[in-house]
Amino acid sequence: MKLECLRQNVVGLALSTALIASLSAPAFAQHADGAAAETAAPGQSAIENFQPVTAEDLAGGNAANWPILRGNYQGWGYTQLDQINKDNVGQLQLAWARTMEPGSNEGSAIAYNGVVFLGNANDVVQAIDGKTGNLIWEYRRKLPPASKFINSLGAAKRSIALFGDKVYFVSWDNFVVALDAKTGKLAWETNRGQGVEEGVSNSSGPIVVDGVVIAGSTCQYSGFGCYVTGTDAESGEELWRNTFIPRPGEEGDDTWGGAPYENRWMTGAWGQITYDPELDLVYYGSTGAGPASEVQRGTEGGTLAGTNTRFAVKPKTGEVVWKHQTLPRDNWDSECTFEMMVVSTTVNPDAGADGMMSVGANVPRGETRKVLTGVPCKTGVAWQFDAETGDYFWSKATVEQNSIASIDDKGLVTVNEDMILKEPGKDYNYCPTFLGGRDWPSAGYLPKSNLYVIPLSNACYDLKARTTEATPADVYNTDSTVKLAPGKTNMGRVDAIDVATGATKWSFETEAALYDPVMTTAGDLVFVGSTDRMFRALDAETGKEVWSTRLPGAISGYTTSYSIDGRQYVAVVAGGSLGTGFFKAAVPGVDAVQGGNGIYVFALPEAK
Repeated sequence: MKLECLRQNVVGLALSTALIASLSAPAFAQHADGAAAETAAPGQSAIENFQPVTAEDLAGGNAANWPILRGNYQGWGYTQLDQINKDNVGQLQLAWARTMEPGSNEGSAIAYNGVVFLGNANDVVQAIDGKTGNLIWEYRRKLPPASKFINSLGAAKRSIALFGDKVYFVSWDNFVVALDAKTGKLAWETNRGQGVEEGVSNSSGPIVVDGVVIAGSTCQYSGFGCYVTGTDAESGEELWRNTFIPRPGEEGDDTWGGAPYENRWMTGAWGQITYDPELDLVYYGSTGAGPASEVQRGTEGGTLAGTNTRFAVKPKTGEVVWKHQTLPRDNWDSECTFEMMVVSTTVNPDAGADGMMSVGANVPRGETRKVLTGVPCKTGVAWQFDAETGDYFWSKATVEQNSIASIDDKGLVTVNEDMILKEPGKDYNYCPTFLGGRDWPSAGYLPKSNLYVIPLSNACYDLKARTTEATPADVYNTDSTVKLAPGKTNMGRVDAIDVATGATKWSFETEAALYDPVMTTAGDLVFVGSTDRMFRALDAETGKEVWSTRLPGAISGYTTSYSIDGRQYVAVVAGGSLGTGFFKAAVPGVDAVQGGNGIYVFALPEAK
């Protein structure tokens, strides 16, 4: 009761005051057709004494900064700052807030030496004073009219990247763009091709490794597959390009069920990318194929080499060092493209842990290894590999899933024949959904307890393939109704899984979907938001809620943390995204609100 009163009085008053100031700010002009206008922001200036961003910075060398999407190369989503902890988190108050551009708001505040770099929807990038919220500079890309794009997914701006003296992002129209970090002025741009009317774009942003800007792509509405590219960070020259769908005569061509190359659609790699500096390996994953039903795409029985595969590659050349397919024969848009994080741990998988599907034949039990751990696919199945060699260690189901029948001790998957969409027009009771047991919202890591913390959804589908002929514009060519998984009353869920054993240590659930990345902290907290506008902190040891506050819109973007002059800040992006309305259909009592895009920055009260 005392904590709740404190939250309402302190946070509520600060939030109201800041919102009045923030929401009364003038909106930037937009063309009526949806194209962003190139307008100069009032009071535009430059960052004074900007220090170039180094590889050490990106590896998380300075706890005061959050210089990369997940705080470090390895994708931990963890801050070493502990000024805000589970004992004082109830005193959090809003330090500042700022309205963001309209659209799907899934961004991340990148913080470096007191400046927040923020990607907005529709290719608006800002540099903001991290203490006051005042604008320093803004870049607004001139885009074609929104009606010209066949792929809307690239309008979101989950992340931008810093390196050297530049800010990097991939634009909605599929350019790799470099801005001068001091001023926001365009330094160079490189056209990756097939952008506007052919539908290739990027949603999760690039990563910069050893002077190479590495970025994936999405082509959900295209009659072809796409790629990952490596671009020289200084010159903009494309250095390498890795595609996924085999051409006739190439390795894996015979796994596509005889479908001609022109009928092989959609496979890309739009998820988050991680990197390990010691192994010098970049990790990413590919997506599935369209349409959903293998009967309609003409790939009956084909395992579809190149799809739903984890890749470890050399950043300078794109050379593939190892790969492993985590879901063959995808009929369910399972998109195994989400981040897997690199951690050093003892390896001792518990074959009896809840959900454990298999343990590798040659697991080095008791040894300390650098492992790649995560939930790479919408199936919600967690996997672990040796990060250097790709050797399979273990896999376990988290949420209800029925697309995978079994996984053997080499990590080879057998799908459930009963869930293959063989009969268009027939209803299938499929778990999870096309937004997954997990989707793009990222997991976090707690190094003290060696726990992997992942936001999940207890969702299933009534699903059927349409009887009409599919085109790329139809994407999956299915009809579906989302519902709660059997026995569940809550949609939102966070699980904490022991990286060494695979055992689930705790689970938190709430009625509203937790379609939001988690942030873990040295203050023993896990921050996560939900579609009912609640932003909350969980006790990292138990998973119990210790603080929450309500924002104007669904919590839909990343939470990050940084420090200025010894004061820790926690920043979250909110306003809503695809999941806001999607999950509400299964939990209609949830007060899920789409809109009111903004960034909200919290801190403890300043000492007087």
